[in-house]
Amino acid sequence: KAESSLFFIGNEETPDAYLSFRHKDENNIIAEHTVVSESLRGQGIARKLALKLIEYARENNLKIIPACSYVVKFFERNSEFEDVLA
Repeated sequence: KAESSLFFIGNEETPDAYLSFRHKDENNIIAEHTVVSESLRGQGIARKLALKLIEYARENNLKIIPACSYVVKFFERNSEFEDVLA
């Protein structure tokens, strides 16, 4: 599920996993936090959230500034997504 600046799994108030971001300006978004509950770890949930962020960036012609350590490592390991990297 996606809400304004949050992609999440579960309940929005207490999500089981989420990736939060914010708009820096009209062309860039900052990936701030990725959190996955203990019960969901090891299932590729953080990757799925990162891919949703990339999809959102592409659909809205935005670049991603990774501030979250997971998103930084994701881009380091997946050069095929450099088109959305700021």
